[in-house]
Amino acid sequence: MYRSSIAVPGESAASYALIKLIPAGAGASQPLALNLALVLDVSGSMYEEDGTGISRLKRIQDAAIAAINKLRPEDTISIVAFAHNAQVVLPPTSIAQKAKIEDVINKVDMFDVDPGGTAMDQGISLGMGEVEQHAGAGKLTQLVVLTDGETSGEHDCRRLAEQAGQKKIRFNVIGVGTEWNQSLIKDLAKLAQGEWGYIDVNDATAAERVFAQQFEALASAGFLHVEMHLRAMKDIKIKRVRMVVPEIKELPTTEVEDRHLVAQLGTLERDKPTRYILDLSLPKRPDGKFRIADIEITFDPGTGKRETTGAYPLEVTYSAQQGYVNAEVARHIDEVQIFELNKNLQQAIATNNQQEAQRVAQNIEKKGELMGPRAAKKTMLAKQVLSELNTGGRVSKKTQLAMDDMTRAVEESPAS
Repeated sequence: MYRSSIAVPGESAASYALIKLIPAGAGASQPLALNLALVLDVSGSMYEEDGTGISRLKRIQDAAIAAINKLRPEDTISIVAFAHNAQVVLPPTSIAQKAKIEDVINKVDMFDVDPGGTAMDQGISLGMGEVEQHAGAGKLTQLVVLTDGETSGEHDCRRLAEQAGQKKIRFNVIGVGTEWNQSLIKDLAKLAQGEWGYIDVNDATAAERVFAQQFEALASAGFLHVEMHLRAMKDIKIKRVRMVVPEIKELPTTEVEDRHLVAQLGTLERDKPTRYILDLSLPKRPDGKFRIADIEITFDPGTGKRETTGAYPLEVTYSAQQGYVNAEVARHIDEVQIFELNKNLQQAIATNNQQEAQRVAQNIEKKGELMGPRAAKKTMLAKQVLSELNTGGRVSKKTQLAMDDMTRAVEESPAS
């Protein structure tokens, strides 16, 4: 709990609980086979070099080939190329056929795809069709979609992502450069319970780093369709559930019955701790220890059958005086507050409200300075926002993306 004990002078009081999950590798019956579709933008803009001397497409091709080495021979990959239209350039193929896969990646722009457009919806549709052929128990079914531009068919992209979420097909969506639709990519990742990210085109090593991270995470997946069941006692309100490690994001929740909330945690990696903050409203109680909720984690360890941790009680001590603040929980709350401030900053920038953007950026800078060295990069980026506002009145898309990416990232603390 946020405090060792809580005093509630009125009818109710806000509080927080930190939930730590450590997905022990021994809990998974066997390594999960990966059923992956790589959906790549090959439109004309992918030939831009961005001052690096190497085209965006070539950097992506090299990064994808290097990242394939993170996968196992029994994993399967499909490749779809899209621009004005889309084409399956590699049907589902075992990673054991590495030479064949590398050959297709190296000539991914030489197939019958018109480079004069960006129809990501067609690419996603074909990618989903390929992975659905090989979906099943013991497999992680995943799309990794990459684009560097605005796309047609946004409504269809969202519809497909929603369908993917229902079918347990996850999306990871990567934007290259700054010309892609940030809100669309975030929506797709959220609808399909995946992740989003971006590649800085001016950083020659960014593509390789991002692809390596993506494929390492996929190869480490051990627990599928993980859910957190929260059964609150009477008059206890669970207002929100957020992941806070390894990144900050609000989780979709469903109230399946009265006082029974289910949060979707997605896929968890073996031995990689995750952390979650519950926002609570606690009623007035007499002094003493009370159980306020039961927490249960259910998951598929790759067998196709759901398993459970069983229920664990969440307890709170009531007292006349407020107890001491738990430093670990407080650190996560600080990170969440910067994350929320950044959302306000993005909104102010989107509506061209320079005065509000300046005010919020100053608050981020102050908050970051209070947090010390662990928030140094966030403070630095807030100063960059202020500098750009003061000199030109506008914040560059690159700075916005960097700020958005940095505020959601959290350094993992040791398991305890």
